[in-house]
Amino acid sequence: MAKLIKRGEKLFIELPESFKDKKIKAIKLEPEIFVIASEEAVKRIIERQMQYMLYRRIKNRLVKVDAPAHRERGEKKAGWEGEYAVLPSDDAARAFSREHAWEFKRGEILGVKGFDGKYYVVRASTYAKVLEALRDALGEEGATPKEAAQRLKLPEELVKAVLEVAKEEGVVYEAKGGRYKYAG
Repeated sequence: MAKLIKRGEKLFIELPESFKDKKIKAIKLEPEIFVIASEEAVKRIIERQMQYMLYRRIKNRLVKVDAPAHRERGEKKAGWEGEYAVLPSDDAARAFSREHAWEFKRGEILGVKGFDGKYYVVRASTYAKVLEALRDALGEEGATPKEAAQRLKLPEELVKAVLEVAKEEGVVYEAKGGRYKYAG
């Protein structure tokens, strides 16, 4: 534990032995509040804060909806397969959003607008399963949604929806020729 020592008009801080060989930073938070930490700790805190800010930014861009009410009644809605949907226009996306407004808050379904102008919506549990399977299907050389769908024996639109959401989250990126690859 650090100790505060007063010598004359000056204050000194005695730090624990563990700080001996570390570069120390003193950060002024407010006029009378300082934080003393190693540079490594400051870097870790900054990295965590940046990751959190990035996570919030991505999360705020994703459309979130829950299981549709019509599914509970045993109905099927056009364009919504219960696990994923590809909505062709802004109007269709707005209508879907209005119809499922109360479900947006629960976050059981993720969605994003692709660069092609379509909206891709996928159930979060399906997203997680397909994303894990895509790691092998994409391989190191990457794959188009059609190739990945054939390898996984899944509908191409489902794979495309998962890839679009994953791209928005920074998990995958789109390379030349519409091929998707894992980031990092």
